[in-house]
Amino acid sequence: MFQIIKVIIVVILFDISLFPVVNSLFNTAEGFENFLKGFESIPNDRYLQAKVIINGFELRVYLAVTNDQQIKGLSVKDHLKENEGMLFVYEQPSRQGFWMKDMKFPIDIIWLDNNGTVVYIKNSLQPCIMTFAFLCPTYTPDKDSLYVLETGSGFSKKHGIKIGTHADFQLIS
Repeated sequence: MFQIIKVIIVVILFDISLFPVVNSLFNTAEGFENFLKGFESIPNDRYLQAKVIINGFELRVYLAVTNDQQIKGLSVKDHLKENEGMLFVYEQPSRQGFWMKDMKFPIDIIWLDNNGTVVYIKNSLQPCIMTFAFLCPTYTPDKDSLYVLETGSGFSKKHGIKIGTHADFQLIS
């Protein structure tokens, strides 16, 4: 009976998309600052934008900073151009798990540490079309990250992004 209750709770959490929020509470470390430190206010009604330069290629990214933005992620988009993406910015390094629920197109997910160094990559992840969200796989790095960059599928291979590659971030608006 207890196992059934646990499954029901997991289904409810996944269906209301709280998994990224719950997952962010684990494996945290203290003493790190993200590149938005000191920014006075994060708007709730729009995404901030930044420039990410990685392996000499410049991306214009939307910043997922608030819980609502992080839960929705790229599921609010129908497609990405090669020079577009989304950068998830966290308050502390942790092992952020991502899934492809409600996505409309495949993507690469790149986890970066507090220095902007790539620590983990998942390439060409396909949207999850399962009726029950708990059946969608979760992709979790084996190291902590402060940033997670989502790009179009194939970006990492095309631009030679590997573990140890460095990225620079610059806030645009």
